[in-house]
Amino acid sequence: RHEMILVLHHDPKWDEYPLYDMPPHITAQTEFIAKRYADEPIIMAYDIRDGGDADYRAYRKTAVLRWLEIMGTLIKANAPNQLITASWIEDAQDTAGYVDFISFQHFGDIDSLRQKIAILKNIAGEKPILPSAVGYATYELDELGQREGIYRAIEAIQQNALAGWVIWTAFDYPLTAICQDPNCPAEDSPANRFGIWNTSYFPKRALDAIRLATGVAQEG
Repeated sequence: RHEMILVLHHDPKWDEYPLYDMPPHITAQTEFIAKRYADEPIIMAYDIRDGGDADYRAYRKTAVLRWLEIMGTLIKANAPNQLITASWIEDAQDTAGYVDFISFQHFGDIDSLRQKIAILKNIAGEKPILPSAVGYATYELDELGQREGIYRAIEAIQQNALAGWVIWTAFDYPLTAICQDPNCPAEDSPANRFGIWNTSYFPKRALDAIRLATGVAQEG
């Protein structure tokens, strides 16, 4: 059985619809989605806002967390059997009081990953902890470096008995995928190179680390 975590609010249009000002149509859209898919078995959880702690720079932390609380209550009222989370990057402990499980993103070194895990385990209580996006780009690293990073990250996650792990991301992005006209194609950057497969759909060496961790054998 396959299940998914659906991200509801990613890359909002701040100038048009300031998210934390609670635009009525955004709230209505969130309520509509939760209600419509409340009995959809493939949706395990909703990630209300990914990377929301980065918004502390533009909004007060209290405003961001108040919005998170309101959205979580709204979703739970319409989809009581589905879980909620919010995959912050550096301050995932801030979400603990508003989510069913704590999720976080990590794109740094292994020591800082272990530090994040220790902080979250100290405050999580009975709530599960899920690394919802762990990745290493073959922009600064070669394929062996990416493989080593993913291998060691999964090792740290398993040693700490977390709820699982999600690797960011399956495929490299073409230079035309994350740009807007007239600035397309974009220049190459780390954001384009987190994939486990390249843009020709050929696997990188990091797939070896995932196969080792999951027990899925090499194809062929």
